[in-house]
Amino acid sequence: MDCSRIRFAPWMALPLIIALAAPAFAHGDKVIPQVADGVNSADGTVFRTKFDIANLGIDTSTTKITLLFFQQNGSPWTVATNQGTGSQIPLNLGARQTIRIETLATSSLSAGYAIVRNLENTGLYPEDYDVGITVFLEVARGGGVIDTISVPVGQPTVYWTFPVQTEISQSLVTGLAIVNLADSSNSVKLDLWQAGASPSSGATFSETFTLTLNAKEQRAVYLNQLFPSLSSFRGTLEAESSNQKPVAVLALLQTPTPTGLQYATMVPTYFDSLVRNSAVLLVQGYTLDADVPVSDYLNEDTRPWDIVFEFDSSNPASRGLVVRNGAKLASIGSRDPASFDSLSLTYLQGLNYSLDSIDMSDGSSNLQLDYAFAVKTNLGRYAKVRISRVIPQDTARDLGLEVYVYR
Repeated sequence: MDCSRIRFAPWMALPLIIALAAPAFAHGDKVIPQVADGVNSADGTVFRTKFDIANLGIDTSTTKITLLFFQQNGSPWTVATNQGTGSQIPLNLGARQTIRIETLATSSLSAGYAIVRNLENTGLYPEDYDVGITVFLEVARGGGVIDTISVPVGQPTVYWTFPVQTEISQSLVTGLAIVNLADSSNSVKLDLWQAGASPSSGATFSETFTLTLNAKEQRAVYLNQLFPSLSSFRGTLEAESSNQKPVAVLALLQTPTPTGLQYATMVPTYFDSLVRNSAVLLVQGYTLDADVPVSDYLNEDTRPWDIVFEFDSSNPASRGLVVRNGAKLASIGSRDPASFDSLSLTYLQGLNYSLDSIDMSDGSSNLQLDYAFAVKTNLGRYAKVRISRVIPQDTARDLGLEVYVYR
């Protein structure tokens, strides 16, 4: 490969440093996999990272949110911003307040990653003390902005994929930024699959590379740096970290334009988030959101629940599954595990859904192992549900459910 034929954005290929210190990732951490700040001395291109952080609480303030910057080796990174200079920027946000934090690009170009750390207590309402995060890189030259690049919050993952395209002769390449979220070294296996000649043909395995990261280390590279023979390629990259250690990733496609290089964010698909089946305990009197699916043990009316397992306090033996927020139900009947698993989306779509409740009173034929029903959720998804356990609690009856949602 003729490396002179491709131009690299310096913020994607900065040298790595041996890790001296590393952050500890708390429960409330949100990782921004790539942050760039400074001026590229080669051509005067200016990189700034901008963070919009919004307090989601409608009537609660938050004072325990901190934006932390880290170098690629995981050490603290001092950055000049419009909210002060340092490796930690504390935030104090009123209800529904949004703050813009901008790096100022007052020094030579550097890159790393960031964490938005939330150490607030939780409340009854899920939006209380939580924040919304939007991040983008601004690229400027000659006093004018030439590109903005979205940097989504990195979802912790151990197994993911994203599309890949490379044409070295056209400076069209895919880049990857990856942060090791583990507190020990982590090896990530990268497999390239080349697209087939037609949509109906299968992909062909091409090459593999194992990327080893130190604890809390971030790496930003172009794929042809890992795969030197990658001069013309279109397909997918599948990646898996060793021993189920989590990482956060960002993928970008570099494209040449008359005004300079520009970048498009490539959205990963997270294999480890594709699980659609869950075992759920639905306690009598509590609610079920079949889209997720989840039953909230605080039992607060804070989300668009699909079902309430209602009961008559004056007649404990009388109870039923009642729809909420526009969801609908359809009875299926007794299904053993194998026949339940075989129920398809097409079958569910063909059922007759209604707002009628499903009786779960003592003596009802529905209140038994293997009874199945379908939910058309308030978001328009379809879910199938099977009773796997009926659990007596004095006069109450709790339900162990198998839930499969098509999403």
